[in-house]
Amino acid sequence: MNTPHGVWLDDLTWEEAASRLANDPVVLVPVVWSRPMRAAAHLPMKSATTIARALAQKLVEDLPVVVTPLLVWEGDTVSEVSRHILRERLDGLRARGVRRLAIVDLGEGDAREAGLAAEVPVLSVCNSAAAPDYATCCMLAIDPRSVRMQLLPNSPRVQAFAGERMMAADVEAARAALKSL
Repeated sequence: MNTPHGVWLDDLTWEEAASRLANDPVVLVPVVWSRPMRAAAHLPMKSATTIARALAQKLVEDLPVVVTPLLVWEGDTVSEVSRHILRERLDGLRARGVRRLAIVDLGEGDAREAGLAAEVPVLSVCNSAAAPDYATCCMLAIDPRSVRMQLLPNSPRVQAFAGERMMAADVEAARAALKSL
């Protein structure tokens, strides 16, 4: 499992994880902020996590990083429980000798609200605010059968190709941000 590309931490055995972490990799903690109230009627509830997982997988395929399992925050604000869970994840990784950490914000929110930006860099990857049809286009690219086309408002901008391009731009932005760290 010591390949030149990245790996999901939970795909490793304990021994493989110890070996991989001993090589001082960059460890990414992906955070997904899912706001159910903003969900479109034509998209399944899993849209935010599906998109985040696909983006994180592209980072795994492109970069020599270790990616932890997704942390999913739901609601309009970061709760104290969310902050605590994120701190526990970061502290657990540090206890295993991880020195190079980054939080990857893959959702509609701002992980900086967790109050950890001074300790750990936060990379905002999923810029869903830039395109109103971001989630729909991405879901058409990733899992088109899950989009309820009969409920989709008629929009010429909603295309799988657009979703692929937006996701590729997000991955490129993450790659550039990680290189600058």
